[in-house]
Amino acid sequence: MKMNYFHVLCCLFLISGMSACSPGNARPDIVQEGVIFSVEYLLENGRTGGFYRVNNSQAVPGGNGSWNVDAFGRLTRDYLIISWPQKPDLDELIIPAHRLVNIQFGTGGIETVNESQPSP
Repeated sequence: MKMNYFHVLCCLFLISGMSACSPGNARPDIVQEGVIFSVEYLLENGRTGGFYRVNNSQAVPGGNGSWNVDAFGRLTRDYLIISWPQKPDLDELIIPAHRLVNIQFGTGGIETVNESQPSP
């Protein structure tokens, strides 16, 4: 009888160990997520680009990019994953973390962004 309990305990131990090692949810650990106020990142040519939530072309990080952009970001240790709430058919933009120069999360007090609004 003692042998049966031993086998049951061994099986339970093995099953619990296998479930702990299984990939389960492959979603990477999120460090920060939310509305992106501004982001600046390195481009292939050594310059920087980015975008800004404010409708002001002079405020673009690095001077090369877009303004008046509505974006949502998920930052992991390895990547920044950007999605576009106003453009759900547009694929996510994935930027490797080592290319990030600066990122600010938050709305900056801007309630809504009208991306079709002309630049100032």
